[in-house]
This record gives sequence, C-alpha cells and structure tokens, in this order.
Amino acid sequence: MRGSTRKFHRPYLVAEEVSSTRLPGFVRDKLQALQSEIMEILVRNAENSSSLLSTCFSSSAFTKTFQEMAKYYFDQGGKLFRPTICLLMARACNQFEPKSMLVDSGRETVTRNQYKIAVISEMIHTASLVHDDVIDKADIRRGSRTVNALWGNKMAVLVGDFILARATQVLCSIGRPSVISVMATIIEDLVKGEFMQMNDGTDLNATQRFNKYMAKTYSKTASLFANSCKSAAMLSDVSEADELSAYEYGKSLGIAFQMIDDLLDYVSTSSVAGKPTANDLKLGLATAPVLFAAEEYPELNKLITRSFSKEGDVELAWEIVGNSTGLQKTRTAAREHAEHAVKMVRNFPNGDGVRDHLIRIALAQTERNR
Repeated sequence: MRGSTRKFHRPYLVAEEVSSTRLPGFVRDKLQALQSEIMEILVRNAENSSSLLSTCFSSSAFTKTFQEMAKYYFDQGGKLFRPTICLLMARACNQFEPKSMLVDSGRETVTRNQYKIAVISEMIHTASLVHDDVIDKADIRRGSRTVNALWGNKMAVLVGDFILARATQVLCSIGRPSVISVMATIIEDLVKGEFMQMNDGTDLNATQRFNKYMAKTYSKTASLFANSCKSAAMLSDVSEADELSAYEYGKSLGIAFQMIDDLLDYVSTSSVAGKPTANDLKLGLATAPVLFAAEEYPELNKLITRSFSKEGDVELAWEIVGNSTGLQKTRTAAREHAEHAVKMVRNFPNGDGVRDHLIRIALAQTERNR
C-alpha cells in the first residue's frame, strides 16, 4: 500500500449517527452544492427535451410537473449517504501517489470527475427508489408519500427513467470508458436484483436461499456503494490493489447497511422507520432475520416457500423471528461485513480525517436504529 407545502421525502441519511457537522468541510461544501446541481441537470434537460415534444404537450406544464416531482426527491436539506462515501473515498485515494508519472501528485481534494461520480450515485439511487416503490406498490417511504402515490405509477416510472437517462449523460461526460463501464454495471445489477426478488425461488434449499439473499443484497444495494467507490479510486489513478480495496470497502459497507435495514423491519416502529413495519414479510420476502430464524425453527420453511401468502403467515413468522436468535445473528453478520470494510481502508491515507470517517461510518451501521 502506498503513502500516506408538501413534506419532502429525504433519502437515506448518513449512517444516522454521523451528522453532517462532523464531516470534513470539503464534504459539507460538496454535498450542499450536489442537490442543487442535480436539480439543474434535471430541470435544464427537461426544458430542452420538452422543445422536441408535440405542440399538444405544453412545455411549461411538463417543466412545472417535473420540477415538482424532482424537488420532492431531492430535498435541499437531505444528508446524502452514498455521495458522502464517494467523496470521502475520493479524497482518501487522491492522497496516494498516482501510478502514472503523467498524473500530478499534488491533486485536488476531489476532482470534478470524482464529484460527478458522487452526483451520479445519488441520481441512480433515487431513480431506484422511485422504481422500487412502483414495483412494491408502496405508498409511504421515510414517513412521506411516495411519488407513485402522489402522481401515479406511469408518471413515477417515467421520472425514474428520466433520472437514469440524465445520470447516464453525466457519466458519459467523464470520458473514461473503463469508469463508464464500471458505473453502468450498477444499473445492470439493480435490474438483476429486482428480477431475483420477483422470482420466489420456492424450490431452493436453505443454503441456496441464503446465497440468493446475499446476491440480491449485493445487486440491489451494495453494488452502488462498491462500484462508486471503485470509480472514485480509478479516477485517482491508484494501483489495482487500491482500487480493489475501495471496491471491497463499498461492497461490505453496502451489505452491512442492507442487513441492518432488513433487521429494522422487525424492530422499528412505523414512526421511526418511516414506512410500515413487517413490510418485507408482507411483500413475501425472506430476508436475513427470517432465514436465520428458520435454522432454529424449521417450520418457517413452509411459510418461506409460499412467500407468507396465507392468512396469518406474516403474524406467525413475525412471532417466530422475535423468539429466535435471527435478529442477533443478522446484527452479528452485519458487524462482520462492517469490520471487513474497516480492514479494507485501515491503511488508507487520513488527510482531513477521511479514513477515520470511513471507518466510523462503517461501524455505525451496526448500531443505527432507522
């Protein structure tokens, strides 16, 4: 390792315990600008696109509706988890000596292209939330009504697609085919993960179910963290070993994050979680807590096989999980992934305290309550 009037929905917070006031100044500054920049990207292109539409479709109506929908998801006050991780990783990697003599070792804190990765990560994440809510027929997310609940499924799908399209254009402007390919993988993984979730897998045994759960967790959540971190590292011109460490940090952090999210579906109240509890069971999803519980209570397997579809299945599964060690085992597994993330950046440079922040955020995942 080398040298040293509506209630707006807020996206996932930065580990909840890690407040923005404790982050380095450059991160706070970049995050403050980020949501405004996303709004400019979306609204500017909405206006440009509307000029190509039929005269039957009012440009002003299109822009007004789209602005309202975009503002709903990109509330200026949000504390943005994924961009924060990306910015911290970029700063850490920029302190390494570049592998190429053509790259200036006295580099910026975060380069413009690395900042674009942070922007893109939030745009992809937000588009995935919009699409997930349509698929899950969700009315509430983070204590607020969803886009599909307010504007309908068709508009929600379109706005999600539009956000992805604009994110892709920003990505292409980076001009690095290798980085573009890595970031494009995130969108592919999101689709694969959704297909895995839709396929009930009733013919799987316990080991296969857990492997499928982990693969889905990577595709739907961890891939975004992992490949954003890797892209930030690639743009620093670090070694392949350091790129891999950045990727592994993001992957392990993302898995820990999602496992705790799955646990909270069993232990949080609706007011704290910002969405109905037992939601995964109601959707027929067997996540880590119920899979671990099934090791102790095999009778859960028949409920899992029929996706908790019979009357009383959800309540019974909820009770069994609560009486098992499934929740404890889930937290332990999440902690193991968080500790692996810490290991991946333990020897990273710590200028501006970025390594310490990456470590603190990873460990904070296992203790969060929302």
